[in-house]
Amino acid sequence: PAQVDSSSASQNQETLVALFQNVNPGVVAIKTIGAQAGSLGSGFVFDDLGHIVTNYHVVEGSRQVEVDFTSGFKVSGTVIGTDLDSDLAVVKVDAPASELHPLTLGDSDALQVGQTVIAIGNPLGRTLDSLHTSSNGGTFTAGDIIQTDAAINPGNSGGPLFNLNGEVVGINRAIRTVNSTESGEPLNSGIGFAVSSNIVKRV
Repeated sequence: PAQVDSSSASQNQETLVALFQNVNPGVVAIKTIGAQAGSLGSGFVFDDLGHIVTNYHVVEGSRQVEVDFTSGFKVSGTVIGTDLDSDLAVVKVDAPASELHPLTLGDSDALQVGQTVIAIGNPLGRTLDSLHTSSNGGTFTAGDIIQTDAAINPGNSGGPLFNLNGEVVGINRAIRTVNSTESGEPLNSGIGFAVSSNIVKRV
């Protein structure tokens, strides 16, 4: 594969990977069931007492709250505090200490224009429908989907998704979109999905 001759890009990638591995255990997915329907959001571990911080709108009107940890551990949570002005909520969970990885709060006043920031969460899940339907009309789920913020648009479907070494790590398949052009063509909203290269190998 073609090599990208950029030590700084590679170093930056390693920094981001290390950051993710360090903080990801403290990020949780939050699933709620309300009076009308369910919703999906993200949150983070605030302390080792089981307090989870999230947005109020994530848990607003919920009857049940489920908190999913990156290890696969799932637990019911109780909303114990809300602030509608700041759109914040605190969810309390009873989880073992091994699952609780509190994240450190920084000083937002020290932020500078142009500074790189990273968003980690649970946007949209990691699954897409299969094009194969069951005998009763149901739809199967396609597994091992890669979620990316690379700019993927309709014409990218079927094309390769590369890593910094020029290796194909996925086949671009779909984008998340809520907008379209005047002709009805979907517009990229910043999140795309690709079939993983390991699924390509298996198929």
